[in-house]
Amino acid sequence: MLAPLSKSPEVLPAPWQAQLWLKFRQQDSRTILQHGHCGPLRIQKTLYPEGASCCHAVIVHPPGGIAAGDDLVIDAHIAHGTHAVLSTPSATKWYGAFGQSHATQSIDLLLDGKLEWLPAETIVFNRAQVHSRLRIVASGAASMIGWDQLIFGRHASGESFEHGWFDQSLQFEIDGQIVWIDRIRLHGNDALFESPIGLAGQRSMATLWALRPEDATWDEPSMESIRARVTQMAWTCVHPRLLVARMVGEPMDLTAALQQARGTLRHMLWAMSGAPLRLWAT
Repeated sequence: MLAPLSKSPEVLPAPWQAQLWLKFRQQDSRTILQHGHCGPLRIQKTLYPEGASCCHAVIVHPPGGIAAGDDLVIDAHIAHGTHAVLSTPSATKWYGAFGQSHATQSIDLLLDGKLEWLPAETIVFNRAQVHSRLRIVASGAASMIGWDQLIFGRHASGESFEHGWFDQSLQFEIDGQIVWIDRIRLHGNDALFESPIGLAGQRSMATLWALRPEDATWDEPSMESIRARVTQMAWTCVHPRLLVARMVGEPMDLTAALQQARGTLRHMLWAMSGAPLRLWAT
């Protein structure tokens, strides 16, 4: 009699270790990008829909999601006199993990010029275990519009964020001084999801920030102007140069509010049109 076949142990895929280096520099009146990579983090293409002075670059992660054990690193320098727009073609997905393994992402932005950091939303799957860090170091001449949108669980598929944890920090340094640290640490089914001082029953949130150069700080008239134009978000001036806004709600409402705020801020900071990126329509 043949012995029963033993069940083969599950073979987990090897984790990805990925790095991306970006340097935006000025060549005559043109912003050009020099970049290098290791592993599955790439620049898909650079575009100039607004002319040579503003370079739009699309960051892609071919695996399509970040799994336990993966480690992603992005280092970017935006030189004086340049204008860079960095975006992604689709949502960042943090997949579920088992055991003690977690995934990490570390982003450092060294800012001497103009930057728009406009990634698509981040979706945190059930059982994900995530460490994420974004650090921005800005000089006196720097200016920036950036955002971060988080969605916990895949509610359209009936999945909620019941297990796992998400640990994220956003840190802003201006002229060598830390002026803002935003720390989020949520566990699956955390009480903060329902708390009025947390997400108030929602499962998605958005944070936006706008940095002015040192010769054009945020005064009361400019604060009132942005509050009147983008009423869905709560605005706070955390530093004379740095304005921060936050909103909780449905993902589509958050996306619409972020895009509206970006258009308004773009005009206020740089007297430029706030037309949506063509990438967002694909």
